[in-house]
Amino acid sequence: MNTLKNKTILLVDGHALAFRAFYALPELTAPDGTPTNAILGFVNMMFKTIDECHPDMTAVIFDAPGKTFRHDVYPEYKMGRRPTPEEYKIQVPILLELLRAMGIKVVVKDGVEADDVIASAACGATRLGVNVVALTSDKDILQVLQPGVRVIRPKKGITIFTEYNEITFEEEWGFAPTAMPDYLALLGDSVDNIPGVPGVGEKTAKKLLSQYKSLEDIYDHIEELKPGLQKKFSTSKELAFKSRELIRLKCDLPLTVEEFVQTDVDFETFENMCRQLGLNKILERVRNSTHHESEEQPQLEIGEAVEGDLEKVLQEKELALYCAAEGSYPMDLNRALIVLRAQNGHFWRGVVEAQHIPDSLSKWLKTGNVITSDYKTTQAFFKEEVPLHDHVWDAQVAHYLLHPDAKSHGPEQWAAEAVSDPVDVAGQLWRVQNELGNAISHYSGLEDLMRQVELPIVPVLWKMETWGIGLEKKTFEGLDTDLEERIADIENTIAEKGGERINLNSPKQVAWLLFEKLQMPPIKETKTGYSTDVTVLEELVKMDLPEKIVPELILEHRELSKMRSGFVHPLMSAVNEKTGLIHGTFESTSTGTGRLSSRDPNLQNLPAFGQWSTRLKEGLVPRHEGNVYVAADYSQVELRVLAHLCDEKRLKSAFEDHRDVHTETASWVFNVEPELVTPELRRFAKVINFGILYGMSSYGLAARLGIGQQEAGDIINKYFKALPKVKDYVEESYKEARQRGYAMTSFGRIRPLNEVSVNPRDRGALKRIAVNTPIQGTAADIARMAMIKFFHHFEGRKNVHLVLQIHDSLVCECAAEEREGIEKELANVMESAAKLSVPLKVETKWGKSLANV
Repeated sequence: MNTLKNKTILLVDGHALAFRAFYALPELTAPDGTPTNAILGFVNMMFKTIDECHPDMTAVIFDAPGKTFRHDVYPEYKMGRRPTPEEYKIQVPILLELLRAMGIKVVVKDGVEADDVIASAACGATRLGVNVVALTSDKDILQVLQPGVRVIRPKKGITIFTEYNEITFEEEWGFAPTAMPDYLALLGDSVDNIPGVPGVGEKTAKKLLSQYKSLEDIYDHIEELKPGLQKKFSTSKELAFKSRELIRLKCDLPLTVEEFVQTDVDFETFENMCRQLGLNKILERVRNSTHHESEEQPQLEIGEAVEGDLEKVLQEKELALYCAAEGSYPMDLNRALIVLRAQNGHFWRGVVEAQHIPDSLSKWLKTGNVITSDYKTTQAFFKEEVPLHDHVWDAQVAHYLLHPDAKSHGPEQWAAEAVSDPVDVAGQLWRVQNELGNAISHYSGLEDLMRQVELPIVPVLWKMETWGIGLEKKTFEGLDTDLEERIADIENTIAEKGGERINLNSPKQVAWLLFEKLQMPPIKETKTGYSTDVTVLEELVKMDLPEKIVPELILEHRELSKMRSGFVHPLMSAVNEKTGLIHGTFESTSTGTGRLSSRDPNLQNLPAFGQWSTRLKEGLVPRHEGNVYVAADYSQVELRVLAHLCDEKRLKSAFEDHRDVHTETASWVFNVEPELVTPELRRFAKVINFGILYGMSSYGLAARLGIGQQEAGDIINKYFKALPKVKDYVEESYKEARQRGYAMTSFGRIRPLNEVSVNPRDRGALKRIAVNTPIQGTAADIARMAMIKFFHHFEGRKNVHLVLQIHDSLVCECAAEEREGIEKELANVMESAAKLSVPLKVETKWGKSLANV
């Protein structure tokens, strides 16, 4: 029996995709300086394809070192290729090891190329009834398109792909996939030194093959060609057929199924590698998928393999609920393995469809008390059926409150022993509720924070995520095109100035251009050579050098490349196919200070300034046409918290009287009347005001203000003399935190100092954290309280929706005609969210896109 029929295999062209990633992404390095852009880009492209195609098997095929049969056919094959960049070569063996640790089969065959292996595997797989998806950046593989075979190619960067089958290929190219070798033979390939037919371009080649179907057919009808073409073909016949022989892929290599079957994940090796390389998101992705796979080992089908009596279990008033959902968070969780377990050990386990939740379970959820291991996922799966926060106790939230700097807060952290059976995980929740609950009760205010802030914020975040943000496709496509063209212009200009085209994403090649070819003075040297980081480039721009436009253009190139790869492409690929909206994920348990974080995509870290930033945000619009965004931003909330904590009268009176605190600070520090404070003095005061919050030293202040360290130290002394209680706060907060073992916010959030990861060589790091956590953490608590108050204030009003929380601001969507009233209500909600000894103030904005707010 053929057990592979109707399965899907993903075949990845290793070197082609890694090269694409290497040149598409800017310089990225691991903490130890190892380049990682090819690795990161490769894995992200592979994951994107896996998410979209859901293959049953994945294999990555790499070229073997040495010559292939093509060198026998044409000894000049690939002659003249530029040397492979060292930064790329370093990454290939690391990538191979990483893939093997992930359980993905790596295939290398001597004497042939990766394309030949992919072509042979595709042809063999289709004969077995296996569906094939090939992921590559090369055109060559398009020749294997046939029923059951698809080819996916990156179109722009590493996030926008084009998918081909035999029909869509012919629609775009104008000839059948089998003629692709003929087409490429006409064009030739300068990279691989394949000659082709001189003088024949893409347009001519497509036209000829749409009419004549093959090289043989073209030569059979050569007299029908225009005289100029006749001459070209007559003199290049041998080259044309030789080129096709080089381009045509082998489809008859002896391969076995076993060569492509995945193995188990070596998670220990994989985790160690990710930590060393700084690939935290990739680690999280594989950890989650591996965790879910282990949870779902029973392979339950809908309506089958249910254990326990649901009705009997639902007689309990309180249950531990374990939910392992399938699909994409937050919009597409379609089914889940659910375990309900009572304290007496009775349980029910079954697979539940999101659209068909049992009525009895739905009814119980509205009134029962629930202990969850992941409230947020449970909320997203059950949606409106999930109980209100005052009926929920969540292990993840509890663990986060006690250990905010832990790397994760799932069962691997709080389970007494390693457990893989979901029923056992649910059973452990009862013990964990008791243990973590008792630990929380030892800290003043922490239990109230959990009940009044941490649990209530979960449904608020879920509602915000599911409402989503609109993306205007035409705006983004236009922006992407303009960025691409400007990047190309920069590359051409630099090539002209430097006399040679280099890879601007390669630090070594940039260093060679600047310091050897153009003879610019090196500013800084590292272990691997001369540095080309932003500070070096900025210094070169300031110098009176003949070609200083080159470092200036390199800076712009990096900025625009990051704009494309870091923002434009991720945002476009984040649009949900069903809703047409971006549904980012907001995490409430991922930062040590209590700040929310955003991912998939990161909507809190959009570029802030410049024409490209404005154009990007102009494409992020309300969900409904005719609606507008209204935003309210807390004014100097951290300085207000500082005034509250240290009880400094001067600071407090400035806020109470609504005076400009930076002008007032400049007046106090520099002993001038407020009306005589110059813009420069105000800037000095602003830098030191915020610098104090983050423990800035005289060295740091000097660098920020462009003054001497002695002068910076004098300014800090004057500041503390003018505001003595701020100095007292700095010293006392550190002393108290050390005595207690943790820093604490005004609302009871804690941060154990012994769990904070700091550079051991940075002696002042813990002090800065002890001083800053009460300030930044209290501001974070206020932001969460404001979100919760917003949720309750506007509950039931269908025309107002929270869409974003960015640090100290909230952004909501509402009908344009109600904007003025909503603006006032939002300001009132935020200013009354918490009570300090100084007033909270917000500033509001509104507009038709995020560019206006």
